[in-house]
Formats: sequence, C-alpha cells, structure tokens
Amino acid sequence: SLKAVHRLILNSRAYKQGSDSRERGVSVDAQNRFCWRQNPRRLDAESIHDAVLFASGKLNLAMGGPGYRDFKYTEAYAPIYEYTTPSTPELWRRSVYRFVVRTTPHRFMTTLDCPDPANLTPVRVQTTTALQALTLINNPFMLEQSGHLAARVEEGAASAEEAVQRAFRLCLARSASESEVAAAVALSRAHGIRDFCRMLFNTNEFSYVD
Repeated sequence: SLKAVHRLILNSRAYKQGSDSRERGVSVDAQNRFCWRQNPRRLDAESIHDAVLFASGKLNLAMGGPGYRDFKYTEAYAPIYEYTTPSTPELWRRSVYRFVVRTTPHRFMTTLDCPDPANLTPVRVQTTTALQALTLINNPFMLEQSGHLAARVEEGAASAEEAVQRAFRLCLARSASESEVAAAVALSRAHGIRDFCRMLFNTNEFSYVD
C-alpha cells in the first residue's frame, strides 16, 4: 500500500525535522547522510507562480473546466505562440490549469527549471543561475504582482510598520523582527513599498521549503 508507506514517511521524526544546519550535527554529518535534519527544497516553477499569486491576493481558485491560455495564437505556416503577461483573473488560476504549448516553452517557467514539455522528464533538474534571480526581480509578471501585494498590505494599514508586518506574514508566514521591520521601512520609504514586496518575493525563505 503506497498510502500506508506515505503515512509512515510523513509521520516519521526524520520527515518532520527542520532544515536548520546551525546545530552541532553539521560538524559530524555536513552532507546529512543520516537524516539528522531536513534538506531545504526549492519550490518548482509552478509552485512559485502560484505562491506569488496567493501572496498578492490574486490567485483565482476556480476549479475544473478548460485550461487558460496565456498567449496569443497566430495562424501561419508554422503556428506562432506569443506569451502575454497574466493581467486578468482568468489568467490568475493555478498552474495546473495552464494550457501547455509543447513547441514553445514558457520562458518564465523554463528559467525556473520547468521541464521542456516536448520531452519526457522523469526527474526535474534543479539549477541556480543568475537568470533565475533576474527573472524573479524583473519579469513583468513579478512586477505586476509586487504592485498588487503592495496595494494589499497598504490597504487599511495604520503605519508603514504595520504594512511591513502584513507583507511578512503573507509571504513568509511569520512576523518580522525589529531589525527586519526597520530595514524594510527604510527600503519602502526610499524606493516604495512595491520594491520591498519584490525583495520579499526574491528571498530564499519564500522560494524554499524549510
């Protein structure tokens, strides 16, 4: 029974451990061969896409039905697919409903290690490149959703500190420390709350499961 095996694994002490490597065990087993801690796991491309929409408050939870098409189609000798920035609710659905074009991979997804849909991929590769950081900072989708998150945390906030705390709770599921609040408020006042939200989307804490 695979379900019984999954239950056994998920309820084990090893699986429930955190990934904090500051404990003494790192001097004995730095590679974690004996599973004394959890290995940090980066979210896949689809999960990052959905997590950004969830934090910004724009995730469309509609279930079922046909997939959404975030591209413009042009009939030609060879069909042309031109991807667009998701800017409407019907394009803010979860990635599982995204219409996948096998001949034209999505640049945002591909940069974040989403496999080529034209090939069979039993195991995804996981890379760390400069393009990934640049994509998460400058991609039009990330810029737009950073603006939505900024509007969400500022709405009804009595102070900049309160807006910062809201952003931390939405993106990182925790409250910010005093030093983090001070740094975030300074950044927001110098460059705007949207740039602070972009920064949160680009933290390891947002992209990794600890």
